Parts: sequence; C-alpha cells; structure tokens
Amino acid sequence: MTDSKPPSPTPAAIREARLAAGLTQTEAAQTVRASLRGWQQWEAGDRAMPPGLFELFMLKTGQWPLGDEAEN
Repeated sequence: MTDSKPPSPTPAAIREARLAAGLTQTEAAQTVRASLRGWQQWEAGDRAMPPGLFELFMLKTGQWPLGDEAEN
C-alpha cells in the first residue's frame, strides 16, 4: 500500500495564491481560520502548510481546481 499524501504547497505558491486573491496576510489567515503568525510562517517557509488547508484557501478564493486537476 502506498501513501499518496499530497505535498505541502511551497511558500512561493502560498504567497502567489494570496496575492492573486488580493488579500493581505491577515485577511488570508482569517479566510482559513488561522493565526496571522501561522500564515507568516507558511509564506516564509518556516512551517509547512497542510495541503488540505491550502485546498480550502484555494476553494474559498475561487482558485480551485488547479492546472491539470481541472482537466481530470
């Protein structure tokens, strides 16, 4: 049995998604009910953002599905 856990998004992808949504770090954190400090750590690469939380952010900001997944 293989574990097909999705990878965590890169700090650059997190920042790009936030900017594409036109949100400040505070607003982005509030969107997924996270702390501002947590969001800052995800964008800085100090902590890995859980993949499911990134999906939630993308869904709530109208940016999901992504690329190849949109075609499946």
